[in-house]
Amino acid sequence: MATALTGFAADSGVSVSAPPELVKGLVSQDLQGSYTVQVGLSRLLQGTGLEAAARGSKHYVLRKSPEGATSGAAAETTLPQVTVMAAALDATSEGSRSYGASAASIGKSTQALREIPQSISVVTRQRLDDQNLRTLDDALLNAPGITVEQSSSYERTFYSRGFAVDTVQYDGVPTQRGNGFAVSPDLAVYDRVEVLRGPAGLFNGAGQPGGTVNLVRKRPLETRQLTAQVSAGTWDNYRAGVDLSLPLNDAGTVRSRFVAAQEDKKFFYDVAESKRSVFYGIVEADIGPRTTLGAGISYEKNDMTPFYGGLPRYSNGKDLGLPRSTYLNAAWSSTEIESTTLFADLNHRFNDDWKLKISISRMHEDNSDLSGSNFGTVNPATNLGPTLSSFRQKLDGKQTAIDATLQGSFAAYGRKHDVIVGVNYQQREYDLYSQLYTVANPNVNPFTFNPYNYAVAPTQVARAATNTLNKLDQTGMYGSLRFALSDPLKLIVGARVSQWETSTRNQITGAFNTQPYKESGNVTPYAALTYDIDPVWTVYGSYTEIFRSQANQFTAAGERLDPATGDNYEAGIKGTLLDGRLNASLAVFRTLESNRSQTDPNNPTPCAGSPTNGACFIAEGKVRSQGLDAELNGALSSNWQLAAGYTYNQTRYLRDSTATGAPSANQNQPLSTFTPRHIVRLWSNHQLPNELSAWSAGIGVNLQSKTYKTSGTLRFEQAAYAVWSTRLAYKFNKNLTAALNINNLFDKNYYRTLGSTTGGNWYGEPRNAMLTLQATY
Repeated sequence: MATALTGFAADSGVSVSAPPELVKGLVSQDLQGSYTVQVGLSRLLQGTGLEAAARGSKHYVLRKSPEGATSGAAAETTLPQVTVMAAALDATSEGSRSYGASAASIGKSTQALREIPQSISVVTRQRLDDQNLRTLDDALLNAPGITVEQSSSYERTFYSRGFAVDTVQYDGVPTQRGNGFAVSPDLAVYDRVEVLRGPAGLFNGAGQPGGTVNLVRKRPLETRQLTAQVSAGTWDNYRAGVDLSLPLNDAGTVRSRFVAAQEDKKFFYDVAESKRSVFYGIVEADIGPRTTLGAGISYEKNDMTPFYGGLPRYSNGKDLGLPRSTYLNAAWSSTEIESTTLFADLNHRFNDDWKLKISISRMHEDNSDLSGSNFGTVNPATNLGPTLSSFRQKLDGKQTAIDATLQGSFAAYGRKHDVIVGVNYQQREYDLYSQLYTVANPNVNPFTFNPYNYAVAPTQVARAATNTLNKLDQTGMYGSLRFALSDPLKLIVGARVSQWETSTRNQITGAFNTQPYKESGNVTPYAALTYDIDPVWTVYGSYTEIFRSQANQFTAAGERLDPATGDNYEAGIKGTLLDGRLNASLAVFRTLESNRSQTDPNNPTPCAGSPTNGACFIAEGKVRSQGLDAELNGALSSNWQLAAGYTYNQTRYLRDSTATGAPSANQNQPLSTFTPRHIVRLWSNHQLPNELSAWSAGIGVNLQSKTYKTSGTLRFEQAAYAVWSTRLAYKFNKNLTAALNINNLFDKNYYRTLGSTTGGNWYGEPRNAMLTLQATY
């Protein structure tokens, strides 16, 4: 039986797995001729009392059939115990113990990385664990080509190729990020992080052209597994977590998984602290031989004493040189954020070629803030200038996302071709209430500031609070065709038609803060060519597009401004080396965003064409981002893992004008001065040989070239820097491992984020360590 299944799996490109006791001693039926995968497996298993249940498009699990037939189960000889008979195209990284992903699911279907004609990186579960990457910003700080900007102790903005990443997918379903929903989610509940660089307009709709992120949730395993972790680290950083996968019936047709984590930590700056609670639960059920239904909940709560605003600078732009432990908020500042997501998906296989997936999620964020924060430029003569201000804020955000995708293949002109069609819908709204307060003795000297010298209850200002409700609705229909022009040459064409609408209303006055605006019938095209040079290397060229609405701005004729359009041109080569264990890629890209809004110099404010009597606009601005991506990740050998990436990126304003029509100071200058020209991300882990095999050691570096920010006529820089990290682990036995991670090994003092003279400057973390004990059963 094992031999027959191994050959069948290799010939058909699927994987077949089973508990060893199921296949031990079995013999198979003879199989000759042409069959579908399902029919072929049924024929092989005839009379054994077993059946093959699909787990995804190309993975099957053997189990006892409901009839319990046993005829023919006797074997003439006993075969070796085998659990996995062939490799399959499965994007799941958990259990692979590798940094190299075989596939990704960010494009609605599970595709080999070589088949995706754009730059894509996958941070696998093994790498997340080895580097102790706990949150999304931890993972993206170590992903190729991504810049992470900090705006508070917990808020982050991600940039790819100089543009903000404003869309995050969950299991391939796009959601909007920012204006709430800014906390980096805990990664305990995710199998991997997929990062696509370049526009994702085909499946996401409106957005920025830099890229998108896909967080793929852990799914129930076929067998019982329990993993528990405890950690302790620098600055009273403590964490405990448990991950349980549990079949709920003997046949394994109903499966569950539960993840919980609790973290209590302080920061390298004074006063601030954070308590994070995470819970995740999912149940999957095979409701038929071809249909699987999954449903779950994800919950995260963060209670914090936050740090808002960062550090200021002198009025001449020079660094204050404050200790990295400096905290410039009132100690009574507090933030509480609760995020709850309900989700469900239905997967149905019509046959071996066609399948349908329907997904739905509902996210709810409840955010409460009380802030006492410092902002202001520091006078070099007096060390005064910043003032302490306070606000209370309440945000109630909701997002609903629905996605339905039909994918399959068909035969034509003697070859098989692939098609994807689908529709998705997003509805997002957030209700924001805020109230300003006065603070006694607000003038601050940052060198002598004491966070505890302020009354706990600030005095309310005699002014009305603000209350705004923002709504966003987006619907899109998309489709793509991968046409096999020849065996090695594939043409991919696709398009999306989107409708996008948003509004912001003052809840107190009832008036719109901005006129409601929408885009209807916006078409986003996609095209690519791939060519398989040989079984190892594939070359590709692609064109991708995305749009960003500017319909809240008006021309002199009273017409809404056309969208800004992001176009990405990319060419590259991808390969799978060392028998598929190591992924290699090299790409060059050019991204242009055209039709950016500019003030109309021939129609001064107020403009008769504008319903708000504001300025009139023309769509004539243009920016460019171009460069190179190189990546190598996977296994150099059975005991040596590597993840390496290099990005060269140059951004520029090609056309930018002032209100007079003259070129602005931005023209021919970088679009994103905080995006490093050069970024290197490197991490490697090696299991020692022979009698030292219980030990493994890792080392890595994040290196980037200089960056700068401007404030008026001033310019201040962060010089190039390299931050090293290391890991040492010991495996006591197959169940128990201890690991020590040290970050910023050489205690580099640097700014991870540059702001302005008034604030927004954030130090990178000093040297810190974390000891983790993990048990798996």
